[in-house]
Amino acid sequence: MSSQQPMSSAEMLGHLISFDTTSCNSNFLLIEFAEAFLRDQGIETIRADYAPGKTNLVASIGPAVDGGVVLSGHTDTVPVTGQTWVTDPFTMTDVDGDLFGRGTCDMKGFLACCLAAAPHLKARNLARPVHLVFSCDEEVSCEGVIPAVRRFGHDMPTPSVCVVGEPTMMDVMTGQKACQAFVTTITGVEAHSSKPALGWSALNEANLLITEINTIAQEMRDKENKDCPFDPAFTTVHVGAVHSGTTVNIVPNLATISWEARLLPDQDTGEIRDRVARFVKARNEIIRATYPDAGIETDNYVNVPGLEPEPDGEAKSLAMRLTGSNRTGVVSYGTEAGHFQAAGMSTVICGPGSIDQAHKPDEFIAASQLVECDRFLAQLGDELSTP
Repeated sequence: MSSQQPMSSAEMLGHLISFDTTSCNSNFLLIEFAEAFLRDQGIETIRADYAPGKTNLVASIGPAVDGGVVLSGHTDTVPVTGQTWVTDPFTMTDVDGDLFGRGTCDMKGFLACCLAAAPHLKARNLARPVHLVFSCDEEVSCEGVIPAVRRFGHDMPTPSVCVVGEPTMMDVMTGQKACQAFVTTITGVEAHSSKPALGWSALNEANLLITEINTIAQEMRDKENKDCPFDPAFTTVHVGAVHSGTTVNIVPNLATISWEARLLPDQDTGEIRDRVARFVKARNEIIRATYPDAGIETDNYVNVPGLEPEPDGEAKSLAMRLTGSNRTGVVSYGTEAGHFQAAGMSTVICGPGSIDQAHKPDEFIAASQLVECDRFLAQLGDELSTP
């Protein structure tokens, strides 16, 4: 790789796709490739480690001053296990201008555009810096990026704007719902089904909890606000999986419930979690009065912060100028955007490709979308450059 021979975004994407960065794997090989490329352009990089085998790459282009722009995207992908692909998921394949491969859309296409733009941004006389953040574990919890976010304003300058390049067809998205995921484990007491009163059915207890969760879900639906831009225009609460029992003649001694809440970004993030916790506490008092070793425990294992729309936000204004758009929207899927907003950066979601192609077999991105993103980044260079 030579600074005299920069790659196109499509060529760069072919390299990134060749790294299997499924979330269960390390992302080090991709990070090492990006580090080598950026350093060959004279751009310094740092790592912000998250977990063994998982790290974030942060690169800054331009002066070390506050007020820069972060371009952020995740390096990890969802698995291909169990999916039937026509093409090799880890070899990019061009079919009539559609580029196939795992992660082409979600979201190595954006990373490829950022890397391809880096030499051109380096050559500009930037008045404010561009910070590239390549994160990890977004597909697992959206928490992998946190060590990188914490670097800004501490041993690195404080940016004022962040663009998270999730696939939006280069439309400017100003909001997303928060997401909380839970696993509730219920421990009961086994007994022969001919005398069920000698035991405590974990499955029956799960049914009571599911009824409570569904009651909360209905109450959230009843609060629908027709002026809310989200679809649906209310907080959703959903039970996704229930596992219990071994056979018909045994009172089940174990049940697990997987459930989630997707909250409007201005809602109290503790409201649903705390309400369920109060219900569980009351049930545990009843259960443990007779069976001290039985009971209910909940693990809140995912907390993705929402992105609250900023009516006059700097990120919104900047992204609309760069795209030439006069409209914005919101997304229903989770991203890392809320972490940047919580750190004080005006944040939007805007990137190449369609979310409709993400997580599916034969995932693809249209090459024309990379061209649009390339144009966006070139105009960002113009925006941040001194005359």
